[in-house]
Amino acid sequence: MILAWLGVAAARLVQKRPAWPPLTLCLAILLIKRVAWGPEMLLLLIALGVTAAVEGISRRRPAWTVWVRRLFGGLLSLWIVTAWHWDRAEHTSRRPSLLPDRPVLVMGDSLSSAGYARILEKRLRVPVVDLSQGGITTADGAKQIPDLLQLHPQAVVLELGGHDSLRGRSRAEAKENLEKIIVAARLLNAEVFLFEIPLGFISDPYAGLDRELARRYDLELISDGAIRQLVYFSPFTPLGRATGRLLSDDGLHPNEAGNAFLAGRVLASLVRVYGPSIQR
Repeated sequence: MILAWLGVAAARLVQKRPAWPPLTLCLAILLIKRVAWGPEMLLLLIALGVTAAVEGISRRRPAWTVWVRRLFGGLLSLWIVTAWHWDRAEHTSRRPSLLPDRPVLVMGDSLSSAGYARILEKRLRVPVVDLSQGGITTADGAKQIPDLLQLHPQAVVLELGGHDSLRGRSRAEAKENLEKIIVAARLLNAEVFLFEIPLGFISDPYAGLDRELARRYDLELISDGAIRQLVYFSPFTPLGRATGRLLSDDGLHPNEAGNAFLAGRVLASLVRVYGPSIQR
């Protein structure tokens, strides 16, 4: 969406029309969506401001127009770099060895307890233990840390935070609980695979918390596209009715196809970190 508006801005520059309206809209989208702010986003914000300022000056000093075009070309390049960095932030740099006697532990709410762990276990060469429970928050998940330590997993697939947002819990509280689980897993030298949970289609009330944690702790992030695709193929959307549903009739929880889809997304992340030998 933002790149499309940058294209409009480029066209306006070529036609010698003001570029600040679409640039302002790009900035507004970033602020409204409340994305995870990393260094690249701050640099992009500065570049947007400088480009808009120079474009404003060029309207009074036509000789500056060439600089606007050069800055705008640099801005487009910066968007590409930002997109690349956004993708890189989803992946851990860690490459652990596969241990056949240590399980993969699934911790989550009703999106996970609906049953993808059962399908995942059939596709892995290591055991899968499911501690997921419907309706639980990150605080409830933190209470499961003693079980986590006792099970001694080599990987923890974590999908929590949706119910915190629904119940009005603060971002700080959710962050503290998730960090407790992550730190406990790392004490066992276990890898953490964190689901990025879309808490809003327009704006994220937790401002990219999952992505922030993935960057800070070098986690493998299962991007929010996984859960969004479930919604796109719900019983209430044209895609779901035309090509097959991934959610049950309540429109909230995965059906068997949805569980298979989630298992596939988790498997792809496990393979990326542990290699193909983790598959059956």
